[in-house]
Amino acid sequence: MKLRDLPNWPPSPSRPHLAGTCKLPMPDQAVLKSVGPRCVSSRVVFTGEFEGNQHTYDYEAKHAKLAEHIETQLHKHIGKSVMHLGDIEIDKDALTE
Repeated sequence: MKLRDLPNWPPSPSRPHLAGTCKLPMPDQAVLKSVGPRCVSSRVVFTGEFEGNQHTYDYEAKHAKLAEHIETQLHKHIGKSVMHLGDIEIDKDALTE
């Protein structure tokens, strides 16, 4: 199974705090810049960049084990587009608690 097959993937980006009129990126426009930290056990937080602005993405995974797996995989794809992240393979073991 690929990341794009999970419900609600990709998450929607947030607007940057100081950029009132900046537009939100499409998944092929934003580039993954950082991952984490995870403050809620089943939520994956990552940052993408588009037109010089940072956008935060929050993904609510089914459980903490899956969130940890996704976070680990995202770290390996820094610099890739958010759309590319959908190609990441999810281990079957990570899908069950």
